[in-house]
Amino acid sequence: MIYQFKVASTEMPDFILVVEADSKHTFADLHNCIQAACGFNPDQLASFFVPGSKCGKQLEITQLEMEFCERNNYVMDKTPLQEMLRLENQKMLYVFDFFMDRLFLIELTQIKMGKIMTEPTVAFKSGNAPSQLLEEELLEQEVDEKKEECLDYGDLDDYTEIFGEMEDLTGGF
Repeated sequence: MIYQFKVASTEMPDFILVVEADSKHTFADLHNCIQAACGFNPDQLASFFVPGSKCGKQLEITQLEMEFCERNNYVMDKTPLQEMLRLENQKMLYVFDFFMDRLFLIELTQIKMGKIMTEPTVAFKSGNAPSQLLEEELLEQEVDEKKEECLDYGDLDDYTEIFGEMEDLTGGF
């Protein structure tokens, strides 16, 4: 079976990604496909959150195995999609920036029977993905603002216009 996912951003309303993956692929396969399609650095931690069966409690599917965790630990590279996702319109979250709680909303929009895929593929992409880390985006904005401030001095042909005469600065020494 082929699962078709719609990936949407909470920050960039024009960004839409449609990914198709075999139901036997793992969450790590889906993660890698999303990361590549968005141009993200795969070294950053990410997790999927799917609705659990108990009172709306969500289950986390992590990149790293957490040995200290008492509850069931689902790891992306060991968890096939079909283990957690069985129904069309099932929704999940994909957190790609833990420090700023930034995420994608993912919906299983369609289940197609009778096909087999070797790896997940992007079927459709619209708009630009948000930057992976909000800190990077904020730093880029600060650098751009500082560049504008530095460029705002105009021509510096005559330094005395800005600093005055050297004798004025040194007090006549």
